[in-house]
Amino acid sequence: MGRDMKLSREEMVRGLMVGGLIGLFIAEAATFSAEVAGCQVECGAASGMAAAAVTQMMGGTIEQCIDAASMALQNITGLACDPVANRVEVPCLGKNVMGGSNAIASANMILAGYNAVIPLDETIAAIYEIGLSLPLELRCTFGGLGKTKTSVRMLENQK
Repeated sequence: MGRDMKLSREEMVRGLMVGGLIGLFIAEAATFSAEVAGCQVECGAASGMAAAAVTQMMGGTIEQCIDAASMALQNITGLACDPVANRVEVPCLGKNVMGGSNAIASANMILAGYNAVIPLDETIAAIYEIGLSLPLELRCTFGGLGKTKTSVRMLENQK
């Protein structure tokens, strides 16, 4: 990305630092653990952090970086964690790719003037509350896609 955007090392580092700060906010106010609050906090945190970093690297203000992170998190609320056969290849890989696309879309939307509506601190609190409200079966356990016939068969074949 740095080469395509013609960013200096310092600009890339600045973007990564902004993304890291978003991660600190999430860690302090919520969790990264899908076992606790579903993929929305795991994939969502990565997406929010990336949205802030991309916004910074595209010349956004700190307010825009925070808004892009909030928007990215808002777009992922309620995301269940349901690994197939207790492995993270399906659907987790796709969810993380989707989170990356979400980050770029959120950065572009904020830079284009869209309003994130809900502030980042409120969004983090909401995703944590939503995550704690998810049934245990949707928090990185044996639920959702993990309960399908194919998943159960795959799990049995691993034994």
